[in-house]
Amino acid sequence: MMTLSLRRATFMAGVAVLVAFAHLWAACGESAPASPTPSRPTQPTVLTDFMGRRVQPPPAPERVAAISPTVIELLYMVGGKSVVRTDGVTYPPEALELPSIGSSYSPSLERLASYNPDLILADSVLQRGLVQRLETLGVPVLMVGIERVEDVPRALRLVGQAIGRRDAGEEAAARLERELETVRGSLAAKRPRVLAIIADAQGNVYAARNDAYVGSIVQFLGAQNVAAELPQTGPFPGFSQISAETASNLDPDVVLTITPAPPPAPRLSQLLPRLPGFGALRAVRSGRVVELDPVIFVQAPGPRVVEAAKQLKQALEGVP
Repeated sequence: MMTLSLRRATFMAGVAVLVAFAHLWAACGESAPASPTPSRPTQPTVLTDFMGRRVQPPPAPERVAAISPTVIELLYMVGGKSVVRTDGVTYPPEALELPSIGSSYSPSLERLASYNPDLILADSVLQRGLVQRLETLGVPVLMVGIERVEDVPRALRLVGQAIGRRDAGEEAAARLERELETVRGSLAAKRPRVLAIIADAQGNVYAARNDAYVGSIVQFLGAQNVAAELPQTGPFPGFSQISAETASNLDPDVVLTITPAPPPAPRLSQLLPRLPGFGALRAVRSGRVVELDPVIFVQAPGPRVVEAAKQLKQALEGVP
């Protein structure tokens, strides 16, 4: 789950404007109205998605299919609704009643097609490898995903345009940007040295660099990510496989842990003291280990970025 949930896309987004019809009428004294000026043909909206693909959505899509936890949250934040969901969706509450088309990583295209979508919103991080298969459905497919804090307002604007709610997308993005400004750099004075880690089923440990979502939040808050300069290694883009020796040399003030597996699986913060070498870290011995919510930090990065940033800020401020 982690491997696909951390895949990257790094392409610029573009915007095109839908031109409206207008009829101009004029009158002069008691003379008859002038003939209406011929209107120009409506120009189709063409958008550039997060994979650099040019996509032409319908002018006012009525059956939007959002097929990842991140994308469905983006859609609902700009006032849209989806006709389906995927199994990993936990928010917003109203989306939980939607019919599921299976896992976000391998959705049933047959089931998806049966709901007759006129626009598909897919995840450029989770579902990058599904583009060609999705395109066989003959429906416009817009790829949107979140890798860094800055991606969220951009994604909101793009989704708003795609569903014909440009103003709602702009409003949601501007509101989020204002809220983010209240926490931007709020840890810069204290500047704690932070190590954010995740582990796989084999016990390998990976540290988030600044190009991982959680790393970008650490950086946004003004904390110091001690793993920022580590090389890209292992299967997770944005993460570097890290040994206990390297972690000890980095000597973080605080260790942030993420456990993707749901309870009752033990949390990584509980296992860390027993992992060879990691239990000897100064931060671990001092109890400066914080377990993060895997949903908003890994599984569904997106519109709840303000909540994630505030949670992380509070946690780091509360660590002795």
